Amino acid sequence: MIGGFRFALARARAAAAPLVTLAIVSALAALLVVAVISLIGSVETREARGALAAATGERSRVVLTVEQGATAEAVADAAAEALAAAGSGGALHIEVEDGDVVLTPDLEAITGAQALALVDGLADLRDAVEAAIGDRPQQSGGLRDTLAGVQDGIDARRGPTTVALGLLGLMTAVVVGAVALEPVRARELEGRLLRARGARRRDLVWLGALEAAVVAVAGALIGAFAGSLIAGLWSGAAVEPLLSLAVGAGVAAVAAAVVAVATARGADRRSSRARAVADIGLVILLAVITGLAVWQFVQAGTPVVERGDGGAVIDPLVAIAPALALGLAALIAVALATPIARAVAAMLAPTRRVTPVTPLRLASRRPARHALSITVVAFAIGTLTVAGAYQASLTALGDAPEALRVGADVKVGTIPDDVAAADVAAAGSPDASMLARPMSANGSDQRIPILAVEAPRLGEVMLDAGGTLDPASLGGLIALPPTDAALAGESLTLTLVAPEAEPVEFDGVLYEQGSPAFEARVTVVSSDGAVETFSFTNADVSSIEDDDGNTYSQLDVRPEETVTFELPAGREWSLTALALAYHHEGFAPGAGVFTDITSGGESVDLSTFRPAPGTPGSVEVAPTAITVVPESREGQPFTRAVAPGTPAAVPAVITAALAESMSLEAGDTIALEVVKPDFEAEFEIVGVVPVLPGTASGEGMLVDLGAVSMASPFEIVPTQAWLSTDDPGAVAEAVAEQFPQTVTIVADPRSAQNAAGTASAFFLAAAGAVVLAGVVLVLRRTRSRADSREIALFAVLGLGRRRAARLRAQEDLFAVAMGAVGGVAAGAATAWLIVAPLVRAAYGSVPDAYPIVLQAEPVLLGGIVLVVVAVFCAIVATVRAPARLAPLMREDE
Repeated sequence: MIGGFRFALARARAAAAPLVTLAIVSALAALLVVAVISLIGSVETREARGALAAATGERSRVVLTVEQGATAEAVADAAAEALAAAGSGGALHIEVEDGDVVLTPDLEAITGAQALALVDGLADLRDAVEAAIGDRPQQSGGLRDTLAGVQDGIDARRGPTTVALGLLGLMTAVVVGAVALEPVRARELEGRLLRARGARRRDLVWLGALEAAVVAVAGALIGAFAGSLIAGLWSGAAVEPLLSLAVGAGVAAVAAAVVAVATARGADRRSSRARAVADIGLVILLAVITGLAVWQFVQAGTPVVERGDGGAVIDPLVAIAPALALGLAALIAVALATPIARAVAAMLAPTRRVTPVTPLRLASRRPARHALSITVVAFAIGTLTVAGAYQASLTALGDAPEALRVGADVKVGTIPDDVAAADVAAAGSPDASMLARPMSANGSDQRIPILAVEAPRLGEVMLDAGGTLDPASLGGLIALPPTDAALAGESLTLTLVAPEAEPVEFDGVLYEQGSPAFEARVTVVSSDGAVETFSFTNADVSSIEDDDGNTYSQLDVRPEETVTFELPAGREWSLTALALAYHHEGFAPGAGVFTDITSGGESVDLSTFRPAPGTPGSVEVAPTAITVVPESREGQPFTRAVAPGTPAAVPAVITAALAESMSLEAGDTIALEVVKPDFEAEFEIVGVVPVLPGTASGEGMLVDLGAVSMASPFEIVPTQAWLSTDDPGAVAEAVAEQFPQTVTIVADPRSAQNAAGTASAFFLAAAGAVVLAGVVLVLRRTRSRADSREIALFAVLGLGRRRAARLRAQEDLFAVAMGAVGGVAAGAATAWLIVAPLVRAAYGSVPDAYPIVLQAEPVLLGGIVLVVVAVFCAIVATVRAPARLAPLMREDE
């Protein structure tokens, strides 16, 4: 080292002021970074504890059992050691119950990081215990599955928080680097003198870098410790010491790198053209890297990307893409400052006044002096704008993604075949209910989801996805219209006649087959589109036992069956369809005749009925009777006769993305092969919506359950019940208690809370950027000897002390104004680019089809920006003229 330790110490004492400043700024930067990281950790901890607190039963614990060999206490000790080695020591209660070792979460101690570590720790727990005690335990319980769900949520939300950390990190690097440059600038002449006396450039570089690293790391460690203390008091969780060391090392590395590069560049005189070319090349390189990072961000939508093994990892280039975009925008503001200042000065030149022409001309002639001020102000204001837009977008979205996922206040699925969906819908006494059946159809290159619902009840039950949909209007679009076969009374009576089938000859003997057994369906539609289907049969099934103890089914068929159905009161009904299928226990073929159909004492005219499109079997229509011959094949399909006015195609509403992929629009008709049950039907597109609630992907087609039932030769049994209620928890609990074999889904209130927690990282990053910008402006307003001489010169030439100081303040105010305008523009552009995908990532379960619109509260955000700009202006406006002017003017004598 040049001159040894004493020389380095004396050199540092000579530049004590800029080095102390570097230590203070390093401490502040480390404090802010540690605070943001700790806040993110506390938010993740709160999310993990909330999810674990909601888990009950087997999903909240792990049980280890060893039948022979080691004791339960030995297993517990081995498990504790294994979890500690996995980085989750103390996160679980480990207790011995009835000879088993039970592990449950310690909700007061577990952290988000420990919850993530437990996912792998519990997966390897059996192997670790076996290696410790020699016996392999049995492991049961669903705690690891619960933690895996927590991991998915935390991983998804690390995308937005990493972007916020990237914004603060880049701002911190810029400020620390700028402050680290001050000692280099103060020693520029000294460095050249040392070079002239034979000092090597690398010695100067090592000396400066080592000095900066020592000063910066000392300040950064103090700041990191203070940040850890504040974070611990705020969140109640201890901060890892390694975090403070890592942040301190990072801050020191930035300072040392900047000093090394600046010292190497300034050690020898170089042409200004070469430096300009190098600077332009650096800007171009930054622009290319920024473009690549932004392009990758647009492709991914979040810094969290999936690894080849299915795990999640953070892409650092994508994470800092928004920060790089703001930084590039700040450089553009610096580049535009000179021409704008010159243009404004030219416009004001005819006034022939010293101000504001002179400050503008000064600013235009020395842009390097204001580059840092413009950059940090633009970055701070841009970060504020992004944070405000992110918070407003989250607030506007609220619980809509969860409502979209569920589709209703409560959704009950997987209803068994032996349970009536209507009974499930009535459980818990909801305010309104609707039956539904998820289906699918085969498209040309994809599977098309179809959701069949009771259209008249759609407006009462389906949620509007945050105002994106109007369910009542959709219900009106897909509902079946009333037909011409109006029913005059409050009941419907009809007779099914089953003539005897022709005898069958076998080995010359004729065998009587008797009357065929049928299953019949009668469909009526109300004036408001409500569909009611009545089913009946003309046969009874009974069991008989022979002398050997064998049991057989016996079918008793009635050749003539007259039934009466009560129509729901309060509506006007019309007959829409009659359907007939062979009984599943029957064997005799033949025809069935619907006749004597009356309502309110009046006969229903059947002359205009027609066979349904694509129906199997045959239908013959007469004015007072309809003869139906079903088709006998697997599944016993229904043969259908429909009334006039019944649409030939099933009305359907389709999501926009699906319609675009299939080149469909309103008014088009498409034939689709529906799966389970398998049949082909025509669908008419009557509406296009952006998203479909209650479906896995938010995509699909919405149809009326009655309309698709009429188009199907097989019975369409509802498998879901959608419920509307003011107390989803109570209704869900009542349904689960009465029908435990069903799956009950309600909107998770923690989803919006967890997503909203990510906004705090942006706000803290914005606050940190504002504080750092304020520190830079305070440092820039401090007068150097050259600045003091300039103010003294203006004062002596006739402006006086006050006007000379005002001239300097106005020049700096122009820099603040350029930074503020550039920051707002850059922040708005960056927010438009990143906020929507980051909000989607913060929720983790928003379908791609759901439109997330960029939101902002312009009054509140504008007020905050104005206050911050006013503070910046107040800082730069506090410049004062030197107390003694004469010594400054005589320094060159």
